[in-house]
Amino acid sequence: MKTTAWYISLFATFIFCAFESKAQNAYVDSFKRLMLAQKADTNKVKLLNRLSMFNVGYNADSSLFYAKQALTLAEKLNYENGIFNAEIWSSISLSTLGNYPLAIDFGFKALKISNSNRPFLPKIKANSVLAYCYFFLGDYKTSLYYDREIVKIARKYAPDSLAFISADISRNFEAMNQPDSALYYAKVSYRGLKAWHYLDANTHIFVTLGNAYLSKGNSDSALYYYKAGISAAIRGYMETDLIDMYYGIARVYNNQNHPDSAIRYTKKILADKLAKAYPIGVLNAANLLSNIYQLQKEPDSSLKYLRKSIALKDSLFNREKIIAVQNINYKELEAQKGIEAAKVELRNQFIFYFSLAGLIGLLVIAGILLRNKRLRELQNMRNRIADDLHDDIGSTLSSITIMSELAKAKSPEASSLLASIEERTSTIQESMSDIVWAVNPKNDRFENVLQRMNEFAAEILDAKNIELEFTSAASLSNLKIPMGQRKNFYLFFKEVINNAAKYSDAKKVTVYIDQKDHRVEMNIQDDGKGFDTANLSAGNGMHTLRRRAAELYADFKIKSLLQEGTSVRLLFKIT
Repeated sequence: MKTTAWYISLFATFIFCAFESKAQNAYVDSFKRLMLAQKADTNKVKLLNRLSMFNVGYNADSSLFYAKQALTLAEKLNYENGIFNAEIWSSISLSTLGNYPLAIDFGFKALKISNSNRPFLPKIKANSVLAYCYFFLGDYKTSLYYDREIVKIARKYAPDSLAFISADISRNFEAMNQPDSALYYAKVSYRGLKAWHYLDANTHIFVTLGNAYLSKGNSDSALYYYKAGISAAIRGYMETDLIDMYYGIARVYNNQNHPDSAIRYTKKILADKLAKAYPIGVLNAANLLSNIYQLQKEPDSSLKYLRKSIALKDSLFNREKIIAVQNINYKELEAQKGIEAAKVELRNQFIFYFSLAGLIGLLVIAGILLRNKRLRELQNMRNRIADDLHDDIGSTLSSITIMSELAKAKSPEASSLLASIEERTSTIQESMSDIVWAVNPKNDRFENVLQRMNEFAAEILDAKNIELEFTSAASLSNLKIPMGQRKNFYLFFKEVINNAAKYSDAKKVTVYIDQKDHRVEMNIQDDGKGFDTANLSAGNGMHTLRRRAAELYADFKIKSLLQEGTSVRLLFKIT
């Protein structure tokens, strides 16, 4: 399932992030050499489609050139999968060039193939390109229709991929002036991508979330997400996302009446080297500059950018481009002359490198399989231990409790002794529950630990009419904590909360858990009666707290003042 979500993420990245990578030039050159050495068969179709994919974000003309070649050869070979992918990349490259009507035409052809008893991923691809085209044509309802078709497919076959699709749904709601829905779906997407560690690969989510907050009138949050995404977009060479972030920042500054800053970021777009390949970004920038200069009463500058905007609109949405694009001069044909002489040398190099890569790949796969096998064996053992403890010992303790109740009913004179047995059995059951929870590998994520801690403290303190304030840093949710540390950390917390409930006479207990310099810090404070710290060794579970802290290799401090309350601090490193 995660592999499927990754695949959809990669495809979404190519469609919506139109990227440029300096490192990818080497891949493009390698594929070109392979293509020249390849016979006119299905493998050559695959290479041509791969070349189209790699060029789509920074050289859309070349992308269309390779897609056309792939389509011609695939149709000659009657290779349906090759025809489908060639139509997909033709649609995407035409969209990047701004020719949405012809892009839609290819999108429908791809959709027809995908609906003819094909797997679900091609259906997602075809619906995605159609949603993309209709969005930029301004037909948001139709775009949303295709997004929802993707949701239907994803819910059935790949529910984890909904995080990627939610970003596009948010964009449509934002364009339709439905800010609440836009923000909801943007947050769903952001949380999902963050949980899967895909934020850097899908930097458009920062644009989507910024736009959603801006539509709600929350300029500060919008500016935060636009700026937060800039570094990720630069790292990943997501140039179109970078342009959209600059545009978002310019809109914020314009709304905040900072025209100079708005103009600076807008002109960054017009100066960007990818601007020619991303005309919709230039159109947005020109419109904004025209409006700003009009408000500043600079009619010449306003008119200049207004004319630029009008020309771009005519260029982008003129259906005559359908005819023009069919006569594209494929410059790449000339570049291929003279390379035929390198075929033999290329073939030998390919065999050598392919064999070497295959050997390395086999070694890596063997290592991964061995490691995964050991991890599965360990997890299976932990599951068996947890199940045995729960089924065997748990059921035995439950039987003791039931028999104690029956004995009390038959022998009233032994009720005090039986009550003691019942109380101790309940204590053992609670301890067993903690042990089973600690052993279960499903609870290795820190967010599960925090949830159990919060639930326990709320239950214990609420019974004593003590208010609980439980706060934890968001960064902790993605951490994993080993079984031994998890057990000691939770039982340490449990002992402190029990002490506060029993002895403090407090009205409020505050818990704050944070991550500092790769360490976890927990502070628990109450406003109770406090106690004399000179008698720390006299009970109240202090021996247990010290032992738990020692097993965690943690720094443990306790501070208490009479009638002012008690605070406990624990600091340890997850190993």
